[in-house]
Amino acid sequence: MLTFLGVLLAIAPFAVVPGSLAWTTRCERRRCEAQARQVALTDSIHERLGAVAAPVVRRRRGGWQVTIAVPFERPATTEALLAIVLEAFAPHDRDQRSLEIALTRQFDTPATNAAGARGVRRESPSWT
Repeated sequence: MLTFLGVLLAIAPFAVVPGSLAWTTRCERRRCEAQARQVALTDSIHERLGAVAAPVVRRRRGGWQVTIAVPFERPATTEALLAIVLEAFAPHDRDQRSLEIALTRQFDTPATNAAGARGVRRESPSWT
């Protein structure tokens, strides 16, 4: 029994190191896949609608979670965003992963004024 325990302790590092490397590789692959999906979705939104939203894509329990801040006071834009997300995450072949879409309110930020609107004067640079 003592010999078996000694052999088990001697073999343990050879099992732990490859196992942890495999686990790290899997985590890295999942993170890269989520980043690639987020970039593709952002590019698709910006191509069709302009810079109206910036989605956040995460991998959750065998499925995907997409969080987008949308302008609820513009339902046409919200509807177009949802259509783009559903198109980007359409199931391929037998890939029936779940999709969770979380919409949050996008607060309107006041538009910046032009430089001349606040009384800023434009002067020519003086080099002397």
